[in-house]
Amino acid sequence: MAVEYKERRRFPRFVCDTGVRVHPDVGQAGYWGTVGDISLGGCYIFTFSPLPTGQVVTLDIKAGDKEIHVAGKTVSSHPGVGMGVAFQGFTAEDSEERLKGYIQNLASQPKKESMAVFH
Repeated sequence: MAVEYKERRRFPRFVCDTGVRVHPDVGQAGYWGTVGDISLGGCYIFTFSPLPTGQVVTLDIKAGDKEIHVAGKTVSSHPGVGMGVAFQGFTAEDSEERLKGYIQNLASQPKKESMAVFH
């Protein structure tokens, strides 16, 4: 018997492979990870040291020669693998337009299979 999966996300996600600087709101210093997929509502970050669920963060996502600055909160955490982050706002004036442009660029590329299976 097949199990039917119901998509709960509001926005489509696109596979990518780009650097991100993660800045936890409390405690730790910032560190680098890799964004494995992204949407207008969030992203999945591959890192060996994911933050716990509910942690407030700011992200500096590399998008070509520019950066996208967003605030978010971790919504999933997988030790040794990575974490899902839901976006909650932008921390720089032009970041929303940069995110939209980056996603539009990813959407125009040939479809890639996602490496992440945990989110």
